[in-house]
Amino acid sequence: MTGEKVVSVIIFNTMHIQKRSISILVAIVISILIMLVSYFRVFEVFELATLDVRFKSRPLQKVSDNIVIIEIAKDTLDQIGTWPIDREFHAYLIDILTRFNAHYIIFDMIFSKEQTPASDEKLIKAVRESQKVYMPLAFRLSSERVGFPKATEIESATLPELEKVSRGVAHINILNDIDGKRRRVPLFVQYEGKLYPQLSLLVACDYLGKKTDEVDIPIDDEGMTLINFAGKWGEAFKHYSFIDILKSDAQIKNGQTPRIDLNRLKDKICIIGLTAAGTHDLQPTSIQSNYPMVGVHANIINSILNDSFISRVSKRINIAILLLLAFITGFLVLRLKPLQSILWVLGLLFSFTVFSFLIFTFFNIWIDLFYPILLIALVYLFSTFYKYITERNKRMLMEKELDIAKRIQKSFLKETPPVKDGLEIAVRMDTAKAVGGDLYDFIDMPDDKIGIMIGDVSGKGVPAALFMAKTVSEFRFHSRMQAKTTQVMVELNNLISIESTSGLFVTICYVVVDLKEKLLHIIDAGHLPVIAAHKDKPTETLQVEGAMAVGIMDGIEYTEKSIPFENGDTFLLYTDGVTEARNIKKEEFEEGRIMQLLSALKTKPAAEIIEGLFKNIHKFQGRAPQHDDITVIAIKII
Repeated sequence: MTGEKVVSVIIFNTMHIQKRSISILVAIVISILIMLVSYFRVFEVFELATLDVRFKSRPLQKVSDNIVIIEIAKDTLDQIGTWPIDREFHAYLIDILTRFNAHYIIFDMIFSKEQTPASDEKLIKAVRESQKVYMPLAFRLSSERVGFPKATEIESATLPELEKVSRGVAHINILNDIDGKRRRVPLFVQYEGKLYPQLSLLVACDYLGKKTDEVDIPIDDEGMTLINFAGKWGEAFKHYSFIDILKSDAQIKNGQTPRIDLNRLKDKICIIGLTAAGTHDLQPTSIQSNYPMVGVHANIINSILNDSFISRVSKRINIAILLLLAFITGFLVLRLKPLQSILWVLGLLFSFTVFSFLIFTFFNIWIDLFYPILLIALVYLFSTFYKYITERNKRMLMEKELDIAKRIQKSFLKETPPVKDGLEIAVRMDTAKAVGGDLYDFIDMPDDKIGIMIGDVSGKGVPAALFMAKTVSEFRFHSRMQAKTTQVMVELNNLISIESTSGLFVTICYVVVDLKEKLLHIIDAGHLPVIAAHKDKPTETLQVEGAMAVGIMDGIEYTEKSIPFENGDTFLLYTDGVTEARNIKKEEFEEGRIMQLLSALKTKPAAEIIEGLFKNIHKFQGRAPQHDDITVIAIKII
């Protein structure tokens, strides 16, 4: 290897290593960016949307029979009056629930202002005598989101007289997520050095006989817990109408059959809240676009009683998942073929999505879905783009090498035919690929003779081009060393047959134009017949006794046939790329069309005959790609 070649190899390898290093670096940068986006939850709104889909797609969850919801819905307001209703009705409800041994009574409404002395006194009295009633309060929270939320003031509180006689008072704050939906509640709120529990947490812990800090509930960095919605509104928990309970008690007192069997309320945790359409207590959640907030308490209490909580995996675990998926995606794209890689990557996306749904449905575990999908998509696109660029560079390099090979191949062939008095020769070769297997040559001979050879290698592309180059070289050597044309073919065939190990062969038609004797000597080695367009006779094919193609086996004898010609005669030598030229209908050009064209063009110069023939071939092919190499030599006697 020369010094220049060594330097070229080193430069090429260095550039290849640099490109590969850059691609790996870019892939790492993309993965790191997605991980940072995941860690800081930049696209949290999209991840929350995937959580909502998981909530809606899973079946109804286990629901405790000890939780009931008492609705102040449209039917109640239609019969009692507009909101807020007289507190005397709340007092009446508390009395009924107490008499029928409800376990706890929870109000999801804040009695913060006095109504009327009589109504307020009745409510206070009912709460005092029941000893089962829990009342809410609401804080104004600060924007600080580290640890449990901190309150700046009490925004709305139960009347002091009610608070004193209640079994417990706790907050009902709930925060909107970035998309405006309500999915999380703070377990505790810090206010003036004291932790205030969430109302549902307080009730559930009292029900279980535990303190609020004795229940293990998963919380996030902001001290929030996810609401584990058991199902859509009306599908999960037992519901009773506020007005129906009041009427049922009145019916019992009047000796009538009640609409509701109030004994069903025994030992139940009764949650009372406003559910009428158009009221402020209907808010968007993961499970529905309009969900009454009284249902949040039912779901939180249910989660605590059933020890069933939604747990989001840590950011570190999500990043570990991203790393694994990035590696798998990159490996699949770079190792497999394009169709295989896209199918495997789609399979990976589908499998991971199904896994995230299953683990959420059966284990209440929330793993990020949007960020992995984003990572897989970006890694796939980059890896595919890198692979495309790499393959494109390889193809460009190969095309450049083929272009060089084409120029080298052309150097073996004489683009300009020899000039002889009384003779016109024109030649044209169009390869189907960058390089081809057609060949031709012109041999100057003494005594007003000229040898013309045309051939066609059995294969295509680079192997055929190499075989063609060897054949031309050997033919040129033997034709100059040997005056007898048949012996030239014999020696050429013997040499090619013995030395060739590629399995290729070549058909050859070798003609010698003897201008002095007015004879055309033809030797055919498995090639197509010469077409002769006579000046005064019909166009014909010159049928001569042919022999086997060159390179198949040695020891073949070749014979020569001599055909007389006259001034004005034209002879056409061609390869099967002409007869087998195809259009989009798969029809072939065939020999008949060549003869018709040659008859029409025989009075033209040799160069114009070639031009007219190729023009018609291209018109016939239309949009169909070139099927094979096309080579034509026109010999005109003048």
